[in-house]
Amino acid sequence: MQCPILIPGALSELFAQATTSGYITKADRYGLMAALLAEQLDSEQRSAIDRMLHAVRRGRLKIADELSVVATESTNSLSAIVLAGGQSSRMGRDKALINIDGVPILKKICQVGLACTSKVYVLTPWPERYQEILPRDCQVIREVTTPGMTESHGPLLGFCQGLIHVDTDWVLLLACDLPQLQVQVLQDWALELPKVSKDAIAILPRNAKGWEPLCGFYRRNSLPLAIRFINQGGRSFQKWLAKYPVEELAVSNPQVLFNCNTPEDLKSLEKSKGNKNYKNY
Repeated sequence: MQCPILIPGALSELFAQATTSGYITKADRYGLMAALLAEQLDSEQRSAIDRMLHAVRRGRLKIADELSVVATESTNSLSAIVLAGGQSSRMGRDKALINIDGVPILKKICQVGLACTSKVYVLTPWPERYQEILPRDCQVIREVTTPGMTESHGPLLGFCQGLIHVDTDWVLLLACDLPQLQVQVLQDWALELPKVSKDAIAILPRNAKGWEPLCGFYRRNSLPLAIRFINQGGRSFQKWLAKYPVEELAVSNPQVLFNCNTPEDLKSLEKSKGNKNYKNY
C-alpha cells in the first residue's frame, strides 16, 4: 500500500483557510481524508483535525459542496512559484544557470514573475547554489526530499511544498526552463483570473499532448486535492489535472512555451537568436 505523504504544514494551512472563510469545501474534505489515512499524524495535526470537526458540530463551520469558496473581490490576488529542483539530466548541466541574453535563465524567469506580482517564491533543494543570482525580492523555499529518496520527487509534490507558503488566492507556477517567456503574455493571462469558474482548480495553456502544467495559474485551495492524489500514488501533473475542472488559456505564440531541456534545444534557441554566447553563469 502506498504510504500517504503529509506535506509539512498542510493541515494547519487547511484549518486556517477554513476558519477564515467559515466553510469546509469539497477540496478541504479531500485534504482531511488524505490526512486521516496517514499513519504518523503528530499530536498537533490530530488536534487541528479535532478542532475542525468540533467547529462543524457546533455550527461554526459550514459544509460547502463547491471545490472552493473564493470571494469575488480577491480573485486577482496572485503569487508566483518558480520550480528549480530538476536534475537537468537531459541537458547534462544545470540549465537554471545557463545564460540567456547574458542573464541566467532562473534569474530571467524570476524577473518575469516579479513583473506580475511582488510575491515570488523559488522552490529548490539547493538554495545555496542560486543565492547569488536570484533577484533580491524573491523568497527561497528549500525543497524537502521525500523520506527514503535521494533525488527530487517531481514537480507536483514540489509544487505542493511551495503552495503551503502562499497566502494569495491564485498562484502562477513557472518552470525555470522557459527562456522565451514574455511578461506581457502572463499579464494578459492574469486578466482572465476573475472570469474563471469557481469550480476550476486552474487555468492553463494547452498543447497537442495535453496541459502545460508548469506555466499557468492554480487556485491555492487546490492543495488538498493534490495531496489526496499524491497519497493515492499519483505523481503526474497531467493525470491530476484530468480529474478536476481546468480552464484553457489562449496561446497566440507557442514559442512563449518553448522548453530548453537538451543541448539540441539550446542550439535551436541560439540559432533563432543569432547568438552563440550561451554559457554557464
